[in-house]
Amino acid sequence: MKLNNLPVPVNLDTIANNLADPVFLVDRNKMIAWLNQRANELFNTNINAAQGNVITEITGIDKLDSLLDDVFSEQTKLKCSYEEASVKLKRQDQRYFFKIAINPVFHEGELWGGLVQFTDVTRFHEMEKIKTDFVSIVSHEFRTPLTTIIVGVEMLKEGMLGDLTPRGKEVLEAIGADCERLSRLIDNLMELSRIESGTIYVEAEPTDVADLVQEAVRPLKFQAEKQGIELITDLAPNLPPVAADFNKAVWVLTNLVGNAMRYTDPGGTITVRIRQRGKRLFFSVEDTGCGIPKEDQEKIFRKYVQVSGSDHKGKGGVGLGLAIAKDIVMAHGGEIWVDSEIGKGTTFTFTFPVYYGKGSVSLPEVDQ
Repeated sequence: MKLNNLPVPVNLDTIANNLADPVFLVDRNKMIAWLNQRANELFNTNINAAQGNVITEITGIDKLDSLLDDVFSEQTKLKCSYEEASVKLKRQDQRYFFKIAINPVFHEGELWGGLVQFTDVTRFHEMEKIKTDFVSIVSHEFRTPLTTIIVGVEMLKEGMLGDLTPRGKEVLEAIGADCERLSRLIDNLMELSRIESGTIYVEAEPTDVADLVQEAVRPLKFQAEKQGIELITDLAPNLPPVAADFNKAVWVLTNLVGNAMRYTDPGGTITVRIRQRGKRLFFSVEDTGCGIPKEDQEKIFRKYVQVSGSDHKGKGGVGLGLAIAKDIVMAHGGEIWVDSEIGKGTTFTFTFPVYYGKGSVSLPEVDQ
């Protein structure tokens, strides 16, 4: 082998076997044609035992089946979210996190199979856990003094410590509003830390859709009327129950409606619409607000990302609500996305599976 007319003292097999990441070559039927040394070690196999077997049988990772289907049908490299392409593996006492990458392999212009690579992201998960633990501790420490401040403000507003001037009442209202905002922020940070630490667990129970929607919009109806916004619910008839954790599903829907209210002017409308398509229910929150710029729509579900635009009344969040909503929806096995046009409004849509039997959803884990 030569590179730029210089001899290279190793062949491609030697290079592949020195890679830190497990690599598989599979054919169109998802059968293993080759794997490197790291794959042998991680999955406790060898080329003779693995060759000719379906990759899901050797690895025990069922999601590879659907990921390979996507690559083969599109005939392009794997394109999906980080969460969908991630897997947690446990071998003996060691826990690993891998991000899966799949590239199609062609022979004489025809799709032959795919190259599957597991990139070790364990270190990043460990760093993320340190950050999550820190956020959780700080949030708990903030809770006690903030509660004391809120109680004190309420006592002052009710005149328990003497009469206030109109200007004093105005200042207290502002303090109370900021305390409420900080309280919501702490709740979001604690919820996010629970999700990322893996301690949150979604119990998929049969959940009546009408009850879910009613519980989500009930606390927001008065606020909508006060802002001059019409809040509409549009549920298709005879909807089946969804497999959902009731409280977490309510949280997602309430958060989306609350966001819509912050970006919708008086006289506008917000519609909560539920429709069934196959084995999933589609929950949409549609508003007639200011819309989201195109450049922000792809990153809006990332943590701490805020949409850009004019100084609107919705400005002031820290960009956690949608990130948490996405984590909860994906933990249910659903999807969430946004469609928006500046000046015409925004529609957030997420899906939950129809309930067919008792079960729960969690991050896939394979014990080796």
